[in-house]
Parts: sequence; C-alpha cells; structure tokens
Amino acid sequence: MRVLLAAPSSTARLHTLVPLAWALRTAGHDVKIAGRPAFVEHILSTGCVAVELEDGDASLTESTALGEFAQLWRPEVVVSNAPAGIAAAREVGAKAVRVLGPEDEPDIAADHTLDVVPPSLRHNGSAGEPLRHVPYFGPVEVPTWLRRKARRTRILLSLTDPSWYEPVFDAVSEVDSEIVCAAELPAGLALPQKVKLVDDAPPAAVLPTCAAVVHDGDESLALAAVAYGLPQLSLTESAFGTRVTAASAGISGAAEGISRLADETLRAGANALRAEVAALPAPRVVAAALAS
Repeated sequence: MRVLLAAPSSTARLHTLVPLAWALRTAGHDVKIAGRPAFVEHILSTGCVAVELEDGDASLTESTALGEFAQLWRPEVVVSNAPAGIAAAREVGAKAVRVLGPEDEPDIAADHTLDVVPPSLRHNGSAGEPLRHVPYFGPVEVPTWLRRKARRTRILLSLTDPSWYEPVFDAVSEVDSEIVCAAELPAGLALPQKVKLVDDAPPAAVLPTCAAVVHDGDESLALAAVAYGLPQLSLTESAFGTRVTAASAGISGAAEGISRLADETLRAGANALRAEVAALPAPRVVAAALAS
C-alpha cells in the first residue's frame, strides 16, 4: 500500500506523524512524507522518505504541488494534520486521514480522524479514533551526564521564554530535587545549587528519568509528560494545561507551584493519565486498520 503523509512546517506536527509513519513502513507499506523545501531536512532526520513541495504555505492550508504528486504517485491513503492533505486525497480517491493535536478541530471532510490526545483531555470532546501518543522529538544521543544516576529525584525544566528562569530559580529552594535544564541563561542570573545546567537535555532521553516537568506551555512536552505519567507545571495558561490541571495531573500558574509537583494527588492523576494513554491502540494497530 502506498501512503503519503503531508507535514506542515512544524516539528511538533511532524513528530506527531512519525510513529504512525514508522508503523506503516515496518508493516511493509511504501511511505513518503511531503513538506516544504525548508522542512525537507527535518523529514529526512526521521528516517523517512521526503517529498519536496514547491508551493504551499508553512501550514499546508493548500498546496498544488501536493495534489500533483498525489496524481503522479497515486497513494491509497493520505495522512495529514493539514487541510491540503485532505484535498490531495480527494483528488485521487485515496482514503483521507486527519491526525489531531491537543487543540485541533475535527475535519468532517476526512474519512478517518485520529486523535493522539487521551479522551479525558480532548478538546471539545473530540470523537476522533484513538491513536496512542508515542513521544518523539527527533534523533537523540543519550548525553554523558545522563549515564550517571541522580542523587535526588529529577525535574526537567524546559523554557522557551528566558524571562521565566529567574522566578523558577527563586522557587527551587523549596524543592528537594535535581532541576535539569539546557539553556543559555540571562546575563547575571545566578545558578542555584539545585539546578544542573547541561549542554543538552533531549526530552526523549531525559523524561523517562524524571519525576516531573516544568515548561511554559510547550504542548509537545506537555503531551509527552502525560504519556510518561509525570506531574507537570505549566508557567503559562493554556487550554490543554487547564484540562491537565482538571485531571489532577498538573498545575498552571506561578513558578512557586514547582514545590507542589511531589504531591501524591498529582502523582496519582499523572499515573492515571499514563494508564489511559497506554490502553489506547498503538500505531502498529492503527496502521493495520488503515490497511484493511
């Protein structure tokens, strides 16, 4: 079976598609991922075959080139988390599959809608077909520092906004954990003794060793924390973060919340979500269903 995946120029959205792409490939199907020229290297880094699209915007709202390639290659299934993928499937009579992220709306034009978010955390009660989220952040190498056992429980600190470092560092004195982060800190900011500053902290390698996560609204990291059963603190308000908080698996708000991440209630809530994710159909199961 020929399967074409259409990836917007977003590493988060591409990474959501990759476990299913791998499952389809290892089942013997011919799989290609299409994307904009500037995004081809990201696609190639996943180990999949890339197709360069000469036109279309970064979000692949539409793409003539995608439709033209579909006409040439004649895929039987088109998988996408972008509107152009559904349109390309319709052009060639292929099965149209839409993959949803935490805040995506279902696409009624799709033949199948797959949702990687566990049902209890879904946006607007999405009724998409479940697909187990397998956290993927690209190729990684286990850093040397991670090969040594931590003396205390570990918390991953991953921030996109450097202004958060100071309030978080002020709050860590109340935490009996090793706080790990890989970042270029703002000038003049003192590094607390409990914070371990490293050259690289790839989530795929670090998260399985952690007891909790602190981020500033990164949905990919938040969804990975759910899959690993880790309590999380989101320093910014978001719809997904609100639902995680409602599930008693995390908190949103001020940096001082880091001291609450060891609460048994949060651990229990996070473990319940991990069990919910683990019970969902794995990518290989969904791949087999798409081929039937």
